[in-house]
Amino acid sequence: MTEREHLGATLFGAGPSPDLGPRPGDHVVEIEVICTGNIARSPLGMAMLDAEARRRIGPDAPVWVRSSGIHGLAGQPAVEQSRTQALRRGLDLSAHRGSVLEPELVLRADLVLTMTESQRGKVVRRAPKVHNRVFTVLELARLCAALKPIDEAIPPRDRVHLLTRLAYGARAYVERPAGPEDIADPYGHPDEAYVRVGEQLDAAVATIAPQLFGWLPDDLR
Repeated sequence: MTEREHLGATLFGAGPSPDLGPRPGDHVVEIEVICTGNIARSPLGMAMLDAEARRRIGPDAPVWVRSSGIHGLAGQPAVEQSRTQALRRGLDLSAHRGSVLEPELVLRADLVLTMTESQRGKVVRRAPKVHNRVFTVLELARLCAALKPIDEAIPPRDRVHLLTRLAYGARAYVERPAGPEDIADPYGHPDEAYVRVGEQLDAAVATIAPQLFGWLPDDLR
């Protein structure tokens, strides 16, 4: 059995999961954004987070934002409606192709963001060692809003690690909504569903990005 096959067996089957992180000496932030098929929600979230990393840290930001799907439609382009939502925000998903969740990339990611609580649960159940760095997008936004602004001038990867620790701890005392913190799958629904996804991601990323990548002078605190 190859290392990849072993990792796949542990993430998607039974048995303990290895932990590939932290990565000593590696300064690159790795963020994994997950949905179901990787052709609608997660590509748009990925593009938004990547754009914010470049805007806040710089064009050569040591940040690698990926996206994948638990049942990823490998090789498929992002759906037209998500490409449209991206273009309205100055982003381009024309080159995106769907991919299946890579177990080793989840295990080594500094932050894993899912679109639904069900997806978060699947990742955590199958890879328990990443439980403290897996959040739904809406959950992390809620927790970021409750935290004091992170003002420390620290390297990007250290900043992400600090935020994940603080956010994970904040789960114990920050009130959560009565319903699930999900961004619903718009696939197969009218265009309005994609507009709603874009709006939800806009609001969430606007709250997450300053804490995750650094504050700018015009940010509201």
